[in-house]
Amino acid sequence: MVLHELQQRVDRFSAEVRAAARALSEGVRLVGEPRRGDPDFQDSYSWMLKQMAERNVPGPRDAMLWLYAATTGRELRVNARRARGEVMLSVRVPRRRVLISDLADWHAVLNQYLHVPLLSGESEEAWEKRWVALDDDFTARTEHCSSRPVAQWPEALRSELETSWEAIFDPATWVAGRTLQATLRELRAEDVLRAVRIR
Repeated sequence: MVLHELQQRVDRFSAEVRAAARALSEGVRLVGEPRRGDPDFQDSYSWMLKQMAERNVPGPRDAMLWLYAATTGRELRVNARRARGEVMLSVRVPRRRVLISDLADWHAVLNQYLHVPLLSGESEEAWEKRWVALDDDFTARTEHCSSRPVAQWPEALRSELETSWEAIFDPATWVAGRTLQATLRELRAEDVLRAVRIR
């Protein structure tokens, strides 16, 4: 992607964030539209929407918004530096309206690779060795179909991959101190506790 195209995406996103904050301040609810997300990740967004439906997250069926559910001050500061001029919302949303997942592990879904969670008490070194072996095996078995979208893979391989991704929702697999994300279908004006312009 050329720098000009990337800048256009950033500019469009910035305008949308400002419009969303303005709409919330006027009492309008925000409904997520996955199609407005990165075109390269539409298959991953579809998978997340399916997970939200299976877990009965209420709201409009094809809507999805993303929030930090738990993060560190350091992470917020790093992101704030990239978002000067934007608006940061602090919100409180009932647990039944969100699906919580590990943000770092979500990248297995985005990049469509096998997710191998760290086991309780497992060292990073032992996990990496186990992950490499499992990934090598899976890559060898999917080599013939890896150039196609996951939705077009043979059912057994697609199911194995997508089942591995479901661990991102399991608190038992979350690593302490890592950022958690929340996906929800809509954000209501009454959910907003505070809005701050990032300077």
